[in-house]
Amino acid sequence: MERVALYKELSLEAVDLRKLFEEVITKKLTGYFKISYWNLDDYILYAEGQPIWGVSIDRDGSINNLDVENYKPKSNAGTVSFYEVSLINLITFRDQQRTPPCPYNFVSYGHEFLTCMKFSHVNISGLMEQVKRSHLDGYLVLCSRRGFTHMIMFQKGLAICSYHDNTYTIGTRQRISIDKDGDCIAVYATEPELPLFLSSMNTLKKEIEDTFRSNEELGIVRKEVSDRKLSAILDVHLQKGGRMYEFFYKGTFLLRLAHMMDQIENRSLEISPGTKNTFFLYSLQVRETFPAMEVEFYTQEPSPSESTYVEEEKVRLIRSYFIEEIGPIGALLWSKILKEKGYSERQMREEDLKRLIEELYMEIPDSAHASKFLEKARRLLT
Repeated sequence: MERVALYKELSLEAVDLRKLFEEVITKKLTGYFKISYWNLDDYILYAEGQPIWGVSIDRDGSINNLDVENYKPKSNAGTVSFYEVSLINLITFRDQQRTPPCPYNFVSYGHEFLTCMKFSHVNISGLMEQVKRSHLDGYLVLCSRRGFTHMIMFQKGLAICSYHDNTYTIGTRQRISIDKDGDCIAVYATEPELPLFLSSMNTLKKEIEDTFRSNEELGIVRKEVSDRKLSAILDVHLQKGGRMYEFFYKGTFLLRLAHMMDQIENRSLEISPGTKNTFFLYSLQVRETFPAMEVEFYTQEPSPSESTYVEEEKVRLIRSYFIEEIGPIGALLWSKILKEKGYSERQMREEDLKRLIEELYMEIPDSAHASKFLEKARRLLT
Protein backbone atom coordinates (compact mmCIF):
# COMPACT_ATOMS: atom_id res chain seq x y z
CA MET A 1 0.00 0.00 0.00
CA GLU A 2 1.06 3.59 -0.53
CA ARG A 3 2.17 5.57 2.49
CA VAL A 4 -0.80 7.61 3.81
CA ALA A 5 -0.28 10.68 6.02
CA LEU A 6 -2.99 10.66 8.70
CA TYR A 7 -1.33 13.64 10.39
CA LYS A 8 1.33 15.80 8.80
CA GLU A 9 3.66 18.28 10.45
CA LEU A 10 1.37 19.26 13.32
CA SER A 11 2.98 21.60 15.84
CA LEU A 12 3.99 19.82 19.05
CA GLU A 13 2.96 22.97 20.89
CA ALA A 14 -0.61 22.67 19.57
CA VAL A 15 -1.33 18.94 20.01
CA ASP A 16 -1.42 16.41 22.83
CA LEU A 17 1.07 13.76 21.70
CA ARG A 18 -0.20 11.22 24.24
CA LYS A 19 -3.70 11.44 22.72
CA LEU A 20 -2.28 10.75 19.25
CA PHE A 21 -0.45 7.69 20.61
CA GLU A 22 -3.70 6.50 22.25
CA GLU A 23 -5.62 6.91 18.98
CA VAL A 24 -3.13 4.71 17.10
CA ILE A 25 -3.36 2.07 19.84
CA THR A 26 -7.19 2.17 19.99
CA LYS A 27 -7.60 1.95 16.21
CA LYS A 28 -4.87 -0.72 15.97
CA LEU A 29 -3.10 1.18 13.21
CA THR A 30 0.12 0.10 11.50
CA GLY A 31 2.58 2.84 10.65
CA TYR A 32 4.99 5.25 12.27
CA PHE A 33 5.23 8.62 13.96
CA LYS A 34 7.86 11.06 12.73
CA ILE A 35 8.61 13.65 15.40
CA SER A 36 10.92 16.33 14.01
CA TYR A 37 13.12 18.79 15.86
CA TRP A 38 15.68 21.22 14.46
CA ASN A 39 18.58 18.79 14.95
CA LEU A 40 17.02 15.30 14.66
CA ASP A 41 14.00 13.16 13.83
CA ASP A 42 12.44 10.58 16.16
CA TYR A 43 10.53 7.65 14.68
CA ILE A 44 8.16 5.40 16.65
CA LEU A 45 6.80 2.33 14.82
CA TYR A 46 3.43 0.71 15.56
CA ALA A 47 2.20 -2.68 14.31
CA GLU A 48 -1.56 -3.14 14.72
CA GLY A 49 -1.57 -0.59 17.53
CA GLN A 50 1.44 -2.00 19.38
CA PRO A 51 4.73 -0.04 19.58
CA ILE A 52 7.49 -2.29 18.25
CA TRP A 53 10.54 -0.05 17.83
CA GLY A 54 11.82 3.49 17.98
CA VAL A 55 14.87 5.28 16.66
CA SER A 56 16.34 8.78 16.78
CA ILE A 57 18.32 9.98 13.74
CA ASP A 58 20.48 13.11 14.00
CA ARG A 59 21.06 15.40 11.04
CA ASP A 60 24.60 13.99 10.77
CA GLY A 61 23.16 10.46 10.42
CA SER A 62 23.87 9.23 13.97
CA ILE A 63 21.34 6.60 15.09
CA ASN A 64 20.13 5.91 18.65
CA ASN A 65 17.35 3.60 19.80
CA LEU A 66 14.39 5.03 21.71
CA ASP A 67 12.45 3.74 24.71
CA VAL A 68 9.10 3.73 22.93
CA GLU A 69 7.06 2.79 26.00
CA ASN A 70 8.20 5.88 27.91
CA TYR A 71 8.74 8.36 25.08
CA LYS A 72 8.46 12.06 25.91
CA PRO A 73 8.96 14.91 23.42
CA LYS A 74 12.33 16.62 23.72
CA SER A 75 10.67 20.03 23.41
CA ASN A 76 7.54 21.69 22.01
CA ALA A 77 9.59 23.27 19.23
CA GLY A 78 8.90 20.61 16.65
CA THR A 79 6.30 18.83 14.52
CA VAL A 80 4.63 15.43 14.51
CA SER A 81 3.35 13.33 11.59
CA PHE A 82 1.85 9.85 11.43
CA TYR A 83 2.17 7.75 8.28
CA GLU A 84 0.09 4.61 7.82
CA VAL A 85 1.98 1.89 5.91
CA SER A 86 1.68 -1.85 5.41
CA LEU A 87 3.25 -4.22 7.93
CA ILE A 88 5.81 -5.20 5.27
CA ASN A 89 6.89 -1.59 4.75
CA LEU A 90 7.08 -1.10 8.51
CA ILE A 91 9.49 -4.04 8.87
CA THR A 92 11.42 -2.76 5.86
CA PHE A 93 11.91 0.48 7.83
CA ARG A 94 12.92 -1.26 11.07
CA ASP A 95 15.40 -3.65 9.45
CA GLN A 96 17.06 -1.24 7.00
CA GLN A 97 20.48 -1.62 8.67
CA ARG A 98 20.57 -5.44 8.41
CA THR A 99 24.17 -6.45 7.56
CA PRO A 100 25.37 -8.47 5.73
CA PRO A 101 22.50 -8.30 3.26
CA CYS A 102 20.17 -11.23 2.67
CA PRO A 103 17.01 -11.53 0.51
CA TYR A 104 14.96 -9.78 3.23
CA ASN A 105 16.94 -6.57 2.61
CA PHE A 106 15.09 -6.06 -0.66
CA VAL A 107 11.53 -6.77 0.49
CA SER A 108 8.99 -4.13 -0.62
CA TYR A 109 10.87 -3.40 -3.86
CA GLY A 110 8.94 -3.97 -7.07
CA HIS A 111 5.42 -3.64 -8.42
CA GLU A 112 2.73 -4.95 -6.05
CA PHE A 113 1.29 -8.05 -7.69
CA LEU A 114 -0.57 -8.73 -4.43
CA THR A 115 -0.69 -5.97 -1.86
CA CYS A 116 0.14 -6.84 1.75
CA MET A 117 -2.81 -8.53 3.48
CA LYS A 118 -3.64 -11.17 6.08
CA PHE A 119 -2.97 -14.72 4.89
CA SER A 120 -6.50 -15.65 5.97
CA HIS A 121 -7.88 -13.34 3.24
CA VAL A 122 -6.00 -15.12 0.43
CA ASN A 123 -6.85 -18.16 -1.67
CA ILE A 124 -3.25 -19.36 -1.79
CA SER A 125 -3.77 -22.03 -4.46
CA GLY A 126 -5.49 -19.47 -6.70
CA LEU A 127 -2.72 -16.95 -6.07
CA MET A 128 0.04 -19.42 -6.95
CA GLU A 129 -1.82 -20.36 -10.14
CA GLN A 130 -2.12 -16.68 -11.07
CA VAL A 131 1.62 -16.20 -10.49
CA LYS A 132 2.29 -19.15 -12.78
CA ARG A 133 -0.06 -17.96 -15.54
CA SER A 134 1.47 -14.47 -15.41
CA HIS A 135 5.02 -15.86 -15.86
CA LEU A 136 5.96 -13.66 -12.91
CA ASP A 137 9.55 -12.72 -12.16
CA GLY A 138 9.68 -11.61 -8.53
CA TYR A 139 9.01 -12.94 -5.06
CA LEU A 140 6.42 -13.76 -2.39
CA VAL A 141 7.05 -12.71 1.21
CA LEU A 142 5.45 -13.73 4.50
CA CYS A 143 5.75 -11.74 7.70
CA SER A 144 4.36 -11.35 11.18
CA ARG A 145 4.80 -8.54 13.69
CA ARG A 146 8.16 -9.96 14.70
CA GLY A 147 9.58 -9.70 11.17
CA PHE A 148 9.89 -11.40 7.80
CA THR A 149 9.49 -15.16 8.09
CA HIS A 150 9.71 -16.57 4.56
CA MET A 151 10.42 -15.66 0.94
CA ILE A 152 9.74 -17.55 -2.28
CA MET A 153 11.51 -16.39 -5.45
CA PHE A 154 9.88 -16.87 -8.87
CA GLN A 155 11.36 -17.17 -12.36
CA LYS A 156 8.79 -16.96 -15.18
CA GLY A 157 6.01 -17.92 -12.77
CA LEU A 158 7.76 -20.96 -11.24
CA ALA A 159 9.05 -21.13 -7.67
CA ILE A 160 12.85 -21.55 -7.76
CA CYS A 161 14.09 -20.83 -4.23
CA SER A 162 12.81 -20.61 -0.67
CA TYR A 163 14.53 -18.48 2.01
CA HIS A 164 13.80 -19.01 5.70
CA ASP A 165 15.91 -18.84 8.88
CA ASN A 166 19.11 -18.07 6.90
CA THR A 167 18.52 -21.22 4.83
CA TYR A 168 18.14 -21.37 1.03
CA THR A 169 16.13 -24.31 -0.35
CA ILE A 170 16.47 -25.04 -4.08
CA GLY A 171 15.05 -27.85 -6.20
CA THR A 172 13.19 -29.76 -3.49
CA ARG A 173 9.60 -29.70 -2.26
CA GLN A 174 9.04 -27.02 0.37
CA ARG A 175 6.34 -27.13 3.07
CA ILE A 176 5.74 -23.78 4.75
CA SER A 177 3.94 -23.56 8.09
CA ILE A 178 1.83 -20.44 8.44
CA ASP A 179 -0.37 -18.74 11.02
CA LYS A 180 -3.44 -17.86 8.94
CA ASP A 181 -4.63 -15.13 11.32
CA GLY A 182 -1.24 -13.72 12.33
CA ASP A 183 0.83 -13.84 9.12
CA CYS A 184 0.67 -11.34 6.27
CA ILE A 185 1.52 -12.08 2.65
CA ALA A 186 2.48 -9.98 -0.40
CA VAL A 187 3.82 -10.65 -3.89
CA TYR A 188 6.04 -8.33 -5.93
CA ALA A 189 6.97 -8.32 -9.63
CA THR A 190 10.54 -7.24 -10.39
CA GLU A 191 13.17 -7.25 -13.10
CA PRO A 192 13.94 -10.84 -14.21
CA GLU A 193 17.49 -10.64 -12.81
CA LEU A 194 16.55 -9.80 -9.20
CA PRO A 195 15.07 -13.20 -8.16
CA LEU A 196 18.16 -14.87 -9.65
CA PHE A 197 20.41 -12.67 -7.49
CA LEU A 198 18.29 -13.24 -4.37
CA SER A 199 18.31 -17.01 -4.94
CA SER A 200 22.10 -16.97 -5.30
CA MET A 201 22.89 -14.97 -2.14
CA ASN A 202 23.97 -18.12 -0.32
CA THR A 203 27.24 -17.70 -2.30
CA LEU A 204 27.74 -14.11 -1.06
CA LYS A 205 31.38 -13.33 -0.28
CA LYS A 206 32.72 -10.02 1.05
CA GLU A 207 35.50 -8.76 -1.23
CA ILE A 208 36.13 -5.23 0.08
CA GLU A 209 35.01 -3.01 2.97
CA ASP A 210 36.14 0.61 2.95
CA THR A 211 35.12 4.27 3.25
CA PHE A 212 34.67 6.90 0.54
CA ARG A 213 33.92 10.62 0.38
CA SER A 214 32.72 11.16 -3.19
CA ASN A 215 31.00 9.50 -6.12
CA GLU A 216 34.35 9.58 -7.94
CA GLU A 217 35.94 7.38 -5.27
CA LEU A 218 33.01 4.97 -5.52
CA GLY A 219 33.55 4.95 -9.27
CA ILE A 220 36.95 3.32 -8.70
CA VAL A 221 35.17 0.39 -7.04
CA ARG A 222 32.70 0.11 -9.91
CA LYS A 223 35.61 0.03 -12.37
CA GLU A 224 37.23 -2.81 -10.42
CA VAL A 225 33.97 -4.78 -10.62
CA SER A 226 33.91 -4.19 -14.37
CA ASP A 227 37.58 -5.06 -14.89
CA ARG A 228 37.27 -8.27 -12.88
CA LYS A 229 33.94 -9.10 -14.58
CA LEU A 230 32.41 -9.78 -11.17
CA SER A 231 28.83 -10.65 -10.43
CA ALA A 232 28.44 -8.51 -7.34
CA ILE A 233 26.33 -6.40 -5.01
CA LEU A 234 27.79 -3.04 -4.00
CA ASP A 235 26.23 -2.14 -0.62
CA VAL A 236 26.60 1.58 0.15
CA HIS A 237 25.85 3.11 3.59
CA LEU A 238 25.61 6.90 3.52
CA GLN A 239 26.69 8.92 6.55
CA LYS A 240 23.63 11.18 6.42
CA GLY A 241 21.24 8.26 6.20
CA GLY A 242 20.04 5.96 3.47
CA ARG A 243 21.43 2.85 1.88
CA MET A 244 22.03 2.05 -1.77
CA TYR A 245 22.57 -1.26 -3.57
CA GLU A 246 24.08 -1.70 -7.03
CA PHE A 247 23.84 -5.05 -8.83
CA PHE A 248 26.43 -6.20 -11.39
CA TYR A 249 26.37 -9.31 -13.55
CA LYS A 250 29.79 -10.39 -14.85
CA GLY A 251 30.99 -6.80 -14.56
CA THR A 252 27.96 -5.19 -16.22
CA PHE A 253 25.76 -2.83 -14.19
CA LEU A 254 22.15 -4.04 -13.92
CA LEU A 255 20.18 -2.28 -11.23
CA ARG A 256 20.43 0.37 -8.51
CA LEU A 257 18.11 0.39 -5.48
CA ALA A 258 17.80 3.11 -2.84
CA HIS A 259 16.53 2.27 0.65
CA MET A 260 15.12 5.24 2.56
CA MET A 261 13.04 4.51 5.66
CA ASP A 262 10.04 2.36 4.60
CA GLN A 263 10.64 2.59 0.84
CA ILE A 264 12.96 0.78 -1.58
CA GLU A 265 13.00 2.35 -5.04
CA ASN A 266 14.87 2.06 -8.33
CA ARG A 267 16.85 5.28 -8.06
CA SER A 268 20.09 6.79 -6.83
CA LEU A 269 20.86 8.65 -3.60
CA GLU A 270 22.93 11.82 -3.48
CA ILE A 271 26.39 11.46 -1.97
CA SER A 272 27.07 14.66 -0.03
CA PRO A 273 30.59 15.98 -0.73
CA GLY A 274 33.07 15.46 2.10
CA THR A 275 30.95 12.99 4.07
CA LYS A 276 32.59 9.79 5.31
CA ASN A 277 30.50 6.95 3.87
CA THR A 278 31.03 3.19 3.93
CA PHE A 279 30.71 0.54 1.25
CA PHE A 280 30.82 -3.26 1.17
CA LEU A 281 31.50 -5.11 -2.06
CA TYR A 282 30.11 -8.64 -2.16
CA SER A 283 30.73 -11.08 -5.00
CA LEU A 284 28.38 -13.98 -5.69
CA GLN A 285 27.88 -16.81 -8.18
CA VAL A 286 24.62 -15.99 -9.96
CA ARG A 287 22.84 -18.95 -11.49
CA GLU A 288 20.91 -18.20 -14.68
CA THR A 289 18.48 -21.10 -14.35
CA PHE A 290 16.99 -23.03 -11.44
CA PRO A 291 14.90 -26.18 -11.27
CA ALA A 292 11.25 -25.53 -10.45
CA MET A 293 10.19 -26.47 -6.93
CA GLU A 294 6.83 -27.40 -5.43
CA VAL A 295 5.60 -25.24 -2.55
CA GLU A 296 2.89 -26.21 -0.06
CA PHE A 297 1.45 -23.93 2.64
CA TYR A 298 -0.13 -25.50 5.70
CA THR A 299 -1.44 -24.60 9.15
CA GLN A 300 -0.67 -26.77 12.12
CA GLU A 301 -2.42 -26.34 15.44
CA PRO A 302 -1.37 -29.15 17.79
CA SER A 303 -4.04 -30.47 20.15
CA PRO A 304 -3.22 -30.72 23.89
CA SER A 305 -2.80 -34.49 23.55
CA GLU A 306 -0.22 -34.00 20.78
CA SER A 307 1.76 -31.33 22.65
CA THR A 308 5.36 -32.10 23.49
CA TYR A 309 7.33 -30.64 26.36
CA VAL A 310 10.70 -28.97 25.95
CA GLU A 311 13.71 -29.99 28.02
CA GLU A 312 14.17 -27.67 31.01
CA GLU A 313 17.76 -26.97 29.95
CA LYS A 314 16.55 -25.50 26.63
CA VAL A 315 14.12 -23.20 28.44
CA ARG A 316 16.93 -21.98 30.69
CA LEU A 317 19.13 -21.35 27.66
CA ILE A 318 16.39 -19.21 26.11
CA ARG A 319 16.32 -17.26 29.39
CA SER A 320 20.09 -16.71 29.27
CA TYR A 321 19.94 -15.62 25.59
CA PHE A 322 17.24 -13.08 26.48
CA ILE A 323 19.23 -11.60 29.37
CA GLU A 324 22.39 -11.46 27.22
CA GLU A 325 20.64 -9.32 24.61
CA ILE A 326 18.43 -7.06 26.75
CA GLY A 327 20.65 -6.69 29.84
CA PRO A 328 20.20 -7.33 33.59
CA ILE A 329 16.55 -6.21 33.54
CA GLY A 330 15.90 -9.37 31.50
CA ALA A 331 15.72 -11.54 34.62
CA LEU A 332 12.85 -9.46 36.02
CA LEU A 333 11.03 -9.33 32.69
CA TRP A 334 11.42 -13.10 32.26
CA SER A 335 9.80 -13.81 35.66
CA LYS A 336 7.03 -11.26 35.03
CA ILE A 337 6.10 -12.67 31.60
CA LEU A 338 6.17 -16.31 32.79
CA LYS A 339 3.89 -15.37 35.70
CA GLU A 340 1.45 -13.49 33.43
CA LYS A 341 1.29 -16.37 30.93
CA GLY A 342 1.16 -19.13 33.53
CA TYR A 343 4.28 -20.83 32.15
CA SER A 344 6.75 -22.95 34.10
CA GLU A 345 10.45 -23.37 33.30
CA ARG A 346 10.28 -26.99 34.43
CA GLN A 347 7.31 -27.97 32.27
CA MET A 348 6.78 -25.91 29.10
CA ARG A 349 5.07 -27.07 25.94
CA GLU A 350 6.90 -26.57 22.65
CA GLU A 351 4.17 -24.32 21.22
CA ASP A 352 4.18 -22.22 24.44
CA LEU A 353 7.95 -21.77 24.22
CA LYS A 354 7.61 -20.54 20.62
CA ARG A 355 4.99 -18.00 21.73
CA LEU A 356 7.23 -16.97 24.63
CA ILE A 357 10.18 -16.41 22.26
CA GLU A 358 8.05 -14.11 20.10
CA GLU A 359 6.98 -12.14 23.19
CA LEU A 360 10.56 -11.84 24.46
CA TYR A 361 11.69 -10.72 20.99
CA MET A 362 9.19 -7.85 21.10
CA GLU A 363 10.50 -6.78 24.53
CA ILE A 364 14.04 -6.09 23.26
CA PRO A 365 14.11 -2.44 22.07
CA ASP A 366 17.35 -2.68 20.06
CA SER A 367 16.60 -4.35 16.71
CA ALA A 368 20.11 -5.76 16.31
CA HIS A 369 20.02 -7.41 19.75
CA ALA A 370 16.42 -8.56 19.16
CA SER A 371 17.41 -10.22 15.88
CA LYS A 372 20.42 -11.86 17.53
CA PHE A 373 18.19 -13.26 20.30
CA LEU A 374 15.69 -14.62 17.76
CA GLU A 375 18.44 -16.24 15.70
CA LYS A 376 19.97 -17.97 18.73
CA ALA A 377 16.56 -19.13 20.00
CA ARG A 378 15.54 -20.55 16.62
CA ARG A 379 18.87 -22.30 16.22
CA LEU A 380 18.41 -23.94 19.63
CA LEU A 381 14.97 -25.29 18.69
CA THR A 382 15.90 -26.68 15.26
